[in-house]
Amino acid sequence: MAEIDMGVYNRLFPYYIEACAVTQYHKRGAKPGGWGGHATIFMSGAEIDPGAGYPRLRLASAGADLPSSDSGVGVSVNQIFTNVNWVAVPGRLDFFRGGLGADQVLDDSFYEAAVHSATSAGWFDGIAVRDALVRQKPHGMPLQEFVVRHSIGTDFAMNFARTAYCARQPLTREALGRAIAYLNAVNESARKRGYIWDAYTNNCSHVVHNAVAAAGVWDPKEARFPGPMNVVRDVVSVAKALALGRMSDFSFPANTFVRLYEAGNERPLEDALAASRNHDVARTMNDGWLSTGPGALIATYPMHDGGRNRVFAAGRDPFLFSVPMLWDKEEKFRRLTRTPPSTVTDLYANLTHFRDRYLEALATHPPSNGDTFGARFRERLAEELQRTESLIAEYRLLGGARTR
Repeated sequence: MAEIDMGVYNRLFPYYIEACAVTQYHKRGAKPGGWGGHATIFMSGAEIDPGAGYPRLRLASAGADLPSSDSGVGVSVNQIFTNVNWVAVPGRLDFFRGGLGADQVLDDSFYEAAVHSATSAGWFDGIAVRDALVRQKPHGMPLQEFVVRHSIGTDFAMNFARTAYCARQPLTREALGRAIAYLNAVNESARKRGYIWDAYTNNCSHVVHNAVAAAGVWDPKEARFPGPMNVVRDVVSVAKALALGRMSDFSFPANTFVRLYEAGNERPLEDALAASRNHDVARTMNDGWLSTGPGALIATYPMHDGGRNRVFAAGRDPFLFSVPMLWDKEEKFRRLTRTPPSTVTDLYANLTHFRDRYLEALATHPPSNGDTFGARFRERLAEELQRTESLIAEYRLLGGARTR
């Protein structure tokens, strides 16, 4: 996939949420991890609240150094946590790569250095884990270090152990603020009442999905307590989803990745009638933006090269829930993660693609009078066209199109 300059991207799109589905965890010499994979979020425009005493986020102040290629915060849920739902790690380099360069060797020495660096950084301070796991802690090892050792490759330094498939959705500052408020509320609830993870009814993907929902991109899912009756309720929600064209309460990392790609790239622009019948489009329209638009890219952050990886072996792709003939996402997932089009991996191609889509849509939608959806939709498209043309001009000024 095309490499893009994240400093340039962040200058053009300072606020966004990136939902990632990551592959199975498999430490060499040990049993592979869960079949579902894992889901995480990376957020630009968010930062860790240092005074909270437990993982909590806040909006970065207006004018902060958001264009930095390493700005932003990664958020990850871990089933071992009991008094919080998620942990936050600052910066792309630590969240995805653990500070590991592509040409470096990941061996026991580098692994240990990464553990001690994360422990010293204090990212996991104040986090409690299951009692059964604590009983396995070696005598004399600080609890925070023990938690870090059970989080590396999952909550930070993901590419030590996993490949991450990510879909990026630009947001307004207000929309990102709502996603942050949701995440903070989830951790506040866990601090008061405890957190119980469940593979089916309340997993990492539920949190990722509902953070995106809080931003206004789609409807939320209900996260339930463990138990067979709640699994039945989730199964019933699948039938309702197929009948009504909505989402079920089951949530899987790979499905969330595909869904966010669709929200950023496949909602109707050229057909005002279809847009008017899409309640997700109507929601964002009412908030003053559209989810399908420039900057909605996908990216693959690969696991550290096997020839230089002495600690982890490659795991399988995350599980994808798909219904052939009715709701088939498997082919789309394979295409996006293996042979994606340049319009979702190359920023310049993406910008010009949406400029052309807006021009086509405006040519298709004739002007109309009155406060109808069609009139408002055409006005929104005209504003998005103007914004996209400005983004293309700024991209060129920033040197992103030297060879274009």
